[in-house]
Amino acid sequence: MCWKRSPTSVALFMLVLCASIASAATGKGGDFTLNGPDGPVSLSDLRGKVVLISFGYTACPDVCPISLARIDACFSAMSEQEVDQVRALFITLDPEHDTSDRLRKYTGYFHQNIIGLTDDVEAIDAVTHKYGIEYSKDSLPDSTLGYSISHPTDILLLDARGRLVEAVPYQSEPGYLLARIRALLNASE
Repeated sequence: MCWKRSPTSVALFMLVLCASIASAATGKGGDFTLNGPDGPVSLSDLRGKVVLISFGYTACPDVCPISLARIDACFSAMSEQEVDQVRALFITLDPEHDTSDRLRKYTGYFHQNIIGLTDDVEAIDAVTHKYGIEYSKDSLPDSTLGYSISHPTDILLLDARGRLVEAVPYQSEPGYLLARIRALLNASE
């Protein structure tokens, strides 16, 4: 029996293969449980769905709202069937300030499939360590908030098995994130 190879099927195969290799090679990623607006949320609860993860904080003046708006635009461009197969997690790096209620309100400005997660500092740090996320809280005594949080701007993309596939750069073309999500959706069919 001969396997018919179309450019699309070869590309999807390579995407899945590269995802497996990249995740294994970097050792980054893994399951976690944090507090969502309706109780604990575990990455394993989302198996079977493509997952996007963005780390940030609700008082972020620029990167975080733009990243969530990009994710929202992806959801808006998807079919209903695609939307049902994708979730986004916004994990706070400011758990002392970002309560579950504050995160629910903040993510509510974007798409309903974006879930805000918080917990204590130790739990957040355990997740950032798993995913290789480095951040720092910097004092800004003359600002209203009194501090700023320096953090990566990439959106992490996980396949339907929960494996880290790619860190999508903040500067990437607008359609790139959507194309990567759709490629993962097609690969999981």
